[in-house]
Amino acid sequence: MLRVVVHEKGGRTQRFNFEGDHFAVGREEDNDLVLDRVNVSKHHLRFRRHAGAVEVVDLGSTNGTYVNGRKVAEPRGVRRSDRIYVGDYILMLEGDDPAIAPLERGELLVTGSDGKPAVRAIAVPPASTANDDPMPPHIAKLVGEGGDDSGLFTSARRMPAPGVQSSYLDRIANRVLQTVLVNHHALDPLAPGDITEGVKDEAVTLVDGLLAQMQQAGEIEGGIDVDALRGTIVRELIEYGPLGELMKDPQVQEIEIVGNAPCRVVRDGGTTAQIEVADRRFTGDRALTLTIQRMARKWGFLNEGAQVLEGKVDDGFTMYALLPPSQVRHAVLHLRRNRTDANSLNALVDEGVLSSDMCELLQAAIRGCRRILIVASGATNLDRFMGAVAGEIPEEFRVVCISDTGMLGGSRSGWVQVRRLGDVADTVALSDALGVVLRGGVDMLVSQRCRHEDAATVMDAFAGATRGAIVSLWGIDSAHGLWRLAGLSTVAAGAISALMTSLARSVDLLVRLSVGVGGEPMQVVEVIEPRIKDGGELSHMPIFRAQRGETGATEFKATGTVPSFVRKLAEAGISVPTRIFKA
Repeated sequence: MLRVVVHEKGGRTQRFNFEGDHFAVGREEDNDLVLDRVNVSKHHLRFRRHAGAVEVVDLGSTNGTYVNGRKVAEPRGVRRSDRIYVGDYILMLEGDDPAIAPLERGELLVTGSDGKPAVRAIAVPPASTANDDPMPPHIAKLVGEGGDDSGLFTSARRMPAPGVQSSYLDRIANRVLQTVLVNHHALDPLAPGDITEGVKDEAVTLVDGLLAQMQQAGEIEGGIDVDALRGTIVRELIEYGPLGELMKDPQVQEIEIVGNAPCRVVRDGGTTAQIEVADRRFTGDRALTLTIQRMARKWGFLNEGAQVLEGKVDDGFTMYALLPPSQVRHAVLHLRRNRTDANSLNALVDEGVLSSDMCELLQAAIRGCRRILIVASGATNLDRFMGAVAGEIPEEFRVVCISDTGMLGGSRSGWVQVRRLGDVADTVALSDALGVVLRGGVDMLVSQRCRHEDAATVMDAFAGATRGAIVSLWGIDSAHGLWRLAGLSTVAAGAISALMTSLARSVDLLVRLSVGVGGEPMQVVEVIEPRIKDGGELSHMPIFRAQRGETGATEFKATGTVPSFVRKLAEAGISVPTRIFKA
């Protein structure tokens, strides 16, 4: 029996029998499996039996077919454990058909715990396609794949010049790493349970055995520093690869890595940041992805199948990562160190992000359950600012937090944390989940980087479905922020203007977050009250502004405008001193 399992992102899981030699997938009705979504081509791919195996063949699809994150350019063999990505779907094969049986077994001479060498059976990754790293000769021999090895890469021919990346050594490291992962599933961040010291020791032993066999086969010659190569592989397998020492360096403020390119590092240089290209890198996308997933799992925000991973990680860094398959060719990791945890707005006042007067107004607005819209430029650390804002919400409030990975508000017991990014296991749509939560009664809705998926719920919250709301999104200025939120919640272009007017009537306070006027990484550059004049004209009344003073330092100035909701706060017993509004 052979079946095709279909996981629909945000939907259900279905199974279809694979009978015969071919199984076609696409949007047209003449396919064996019809996937009716726009990112699936009319005739997208075909499974076929060939030479005792099952292959996936992309049929020239627009958006491509991916197997385990790699785009399929020619027929590729697939097995039970492989994931085939097609648009918004993940396909897998299941059943007892020998064509999709687990990986073949090989034998390797491995030194045991008693110090004596013994033959051990190991699983070997399948032969790769032209788009993947070629299978090393010693692995091919293990699975009985002979062939001409006249093109064998040896260190004598492939030794890199000093400072030059060696794709030859990267391929060796990548194959060893993948072989160990196949044989020790506990090292996979998606596997349940912790990595024990015993598993680490077994993994290192297998690495030693593989490298020794490569040397014996002549693939690694005397010019290679095997100890250094071994250290690189082991660090990528069970640690954070080349990131460990960089992250512990207190001078390092930012780290960016794209695939196996060298790490780009921003160091604290006092008055100016120092940017450098460090002599450290990963051996490939698989190693980088492994480290990203391992950090995300350690800090509790790893979801199977997630391609966007964001959250706080070790040594005060926040991680922003993008994994393939995506619009970006390679895995991307960006780490940014925060000066403090900033669990409150007062902590950001100490950093010069906003003034104490701004802070006092925002704290009163939050306690009074007002409706606040935060508009930020893409260069700022909006997530960190939202974490500080969330820290001001009173403990007794009933709060719903919406964020991409569902981590916002993780430290507050009793808050409802909503994950925006879909998962293959989701059976309830996000809108339905939010509807149930809101109907139960909510004091404060917090939406971090609002997107189309939750924009309608945000509009309901502003209209009165919740007592208060704090919503953030990307935008250039206050007018653009209102326009973007209105556009996210409707597909009718003609309705955006009317929605902007409704929003301006509902929003009590609009906060503009951007790069500071003095070049600061993040700053509240303006606090505004949207108002509707007679005749329906929208105006933006500034309450506070950041400006450069005569000495060149940043100054926060009040404009003299008093927000109209201050009177309502006073009626609720929340006083805001009028002195903070004096120009």
